[in-house]
Amino acid sequence: MFHLPSTKSTTIHLDGFDRPALEPTELPEDAVLVRRATGRDAGRIRTLALLDDRRLSDGPHIVAELCGEVVAAISLSSGQVVADPFRRTRDAADLLRMRAAQIAERERLVEAARAGHALRPAAT
Repeated sequence: MFHLPSTKSTTIHLDGFDRPALEPTELPEDAVLVRRATGRDAGRIRTLALLDDRRLSDGPHIVAELCGEVVAAISLSSGQVVADPFRRTRDAADLLRMRAAQIAERERLVEAARAGHALRPAAT
């Protein structure tokens, strides 16, 4: 009869990694979080559009958060950006444009792959 050691453990040991893989408890003060907008962000996005004196087209949107507050948003359908004019948001807006381009490229590749796998009529 075999006795196999248990594979359950509360720690993970990887060769070459001396420190534990822990999430930082706090983000740096100037860290920007880019994420997809949710329904809870709609009011803040409208406020940003009013402050920025622009009309933002319909979603979907991605937003940039600074210190837990949404400071900029971009429409994925039009590429239009709105940002808080009373804060330094140029870097956040640049990050949003870069992320929107990545998302658009990914969607283009997925669409091309789907088109390549679509059924086509047989040639006669």
